[in-house]
Formats: sequence, structure tokens, C-alpha cells
Amino acid sequence: MKKILLFLLISLAVKAQLSSRAEVVLVTVAPGKELHSAFGHTILWVNDPMNGIDRAYSYGTFDFKTENFYLKFLMGTLPYTISVHSMQDEFNYNAQYEKRGMIAQKLQLDSLQKNAIFQALEKNLLPENREYAYKFFYDNCSTRIRDMIERNAPGKYTWNQNRSLEDKSYRDWMNKYLTANSWVTIGMNLALGIPSNVKADASQACYLPDNLASATNLAKGLSANPVSLFDAEVSEEAGFDFTGPYVILSVFILLVGLATYKKRFSYAADVALFSVIGILAWFIFFLGTATNHEVMAWNPASLMLFPLNFPLVIWFAKDPLKWKKYLQIISILSFIGLIWSGIQFAPMVLVGLPIFIRVCYLSFIKK
Repeated sequence: MKKILLFLLISLAVKAQLSSRAEVVLVTVAPGKELHSAFGHTILWVNDPMNGIDRAYSYGTFDFKTENFYLKFLMGTLPYTISVHSMQDEFNYNAQYEKRGMIAQKLQLDSLQKNAIFQALEKNLLPENREYAYKFFYDNCSTRIRDMIERNAPGKYTWNQNRSLEDKSYRDWMNKYLTANSWVTIGMNLALGIPSNVKADASQACYLPDNLASATNLAKGLSANPVSLFDAEVSEEAGFDFTGPYVILSVFILLVGLATYKKRFSYAADVALFSVIGILAWFIFFLGTATNHEVMAWNPASLMLFPLNFPLVIWFAKDPLKWKKYLQIISILSFIGLIWSGIQFAPMVLVGLPIFIRVCYLSFIKK
């Protein structure tokens, strides 16, 4: 009964018409402290005081109670949805609770365009339409709203005039929002493949909410001047993290190199090293080949870390002379992977160097 009532209410809303005083407002929420909020958020707010309409639409909503949540998230099959709240609720959560800045841009649209956007948003809320396959770079909370505006107000965005949003890859834009000396940053970059290195044009760069706000502001006649709804306190920059990957991995590389030079790297140490890195390599290979995350495909980190080293380490570390050809081939592949990965994101080299040192050493052992 509740589902039927909800369907009827949404159906009536889809047919509703906005008054002449209605406003469509792009609201950009600043990045938050948690990883899921690190890139900001985009809200499209439809406000019509004459008809009592106050609806703030968000894409990219998911439910932790979804069956097999973590498996679906890993596989890229987790259903995401559109959701709607009052603007006051959004403000209370994002500004008052999470202390994230909020900026509003009132869109300069005619009545037909405002109504078209409102009807499209309400149609998306219908049970048969509300779920979609989320893609971080291509189909997220920001790109959906960008497309919504473009479809219903064609020609408003003049992408070729947004030079400031060009000349960066998807990966580069992502890393702009992440701390370089961070295990999360290293992990995210290790997981991304060649598609993430494609240079995004001005429209594609709007997968980030800040970029969409910038493009909206630069578009001639599309929005009024941005208005701050809430100014978050400027947080102090954190000092250098000595427990981050730069220090820990550099020290580990030195230890591996020194132990190798002095011929004190035992068989057990090789098995442990190649096993841990090998499991990581298999995980990266799995993400790039067995999931729906296309941006993780064709990953040079798989060459750098090479999954087959685990479990083959059990044999080639025991008797490297019998595995000389294999080890020499892996040395070459590892070197190519190191250079390739370093070009994508230099700190990733720190993960591959210990393996490269050991493979090179084992491959050149003589009788």
C-alpha cells in the first residue's frame, strides 16, 4: 500500500508545473574529511515558494543495507540512486553537522527549461528509474546534473571557452583532491589503469563538483554570481607524515637493497616478500579484468608487481638457476612496469622497487 501511495505522489509531482517564481539552483558542497566525501558533492535544488516546492536532488546515493554490499561495491555492480530532501535537511547535514562549505548558483533559465529539469528529476525518482550504475569518472553526482542541465537547456555551456578545465587527465584531477603521501592515494593510483590517464576535456572534467561549479560560473548567462551558504573553517595543513608511504617504503627499499647487496636476504624473506606483493598484484589484476570498473583495466602495475610471482616464488627463490629465463623475463617486464607506472604517478614506483631489486638479483645469480 505504501509503495502504491509513493508511486501516486511521485506521479503527481511529475505532472506538476512550476510557478513563475520558481528557481533552479546548483549547490556545490565542499570536500569532506572522509574518503567518500573527499571530492565534494553536487545538489540541484528546485525551490518554488508559490507551490510549496522545496526539493534538493542528489545523485550517488547508496544503501549500506544492500545485500552483499561489499561484494557488489568491489565488482562495480552496487546500485546507486537519486534521492531528494529539503534544502534545510541538506544544509543541516552538510554544513551544520559535517562543517563543509556550501555554494549556491541560481541558474538563469526560462520557465520551459526550469519545468523540463523539474519533470526530468521527478521522473528519475520513479521506482523503475531511480537506480543506475555508478561510474566515478563518467556517471556520478556531478556528471548526472551536468547532463540534466545540458539536455534541458542546450547550448548554455560553452565548453571550448573553459581552458582552465582542460589539459589534465582523470587521474590528475583525482590526485588534486588527495594527499600525496598517503596510503589511500597510493592504493587508489595502483588500482587505476590506462583509461584514467586520458586527458579529460572541459565537460569531462566536471565529474568533480568544483569543476562543474566553475564551468557554470564561466558559462555566459547561465548563472548568477555564486553565493556562499556556509563558509567552513580553513583547516590547518597537516605536517609531513613520517608513517606515510614515502618514508616507510623508502626505508623498506633500503633494507631490501642492503640485505641483497650483503647476500643476507633469506629464502623465507623472498617467499614472504613475493607472497605479500603477489597477493596485491592478483587483487589489482582482478580489479582490471573481472569487475565492471573499466578505469582499472590495462593496468601497468600488473607488469610492475607481476601476479605470477606468487606462488611461483616458492620454487624460483629456492633454485633461481633453474628459473633463470623466467626471472630475466620478469626483470624486463618489471622494469617496463616501473617506468610506465612512474609516468602515471611517480610514488607508485616505491611499491615496485623491492620486487625489482630481488628479481634482478635472482636472475643474474651465477653458478
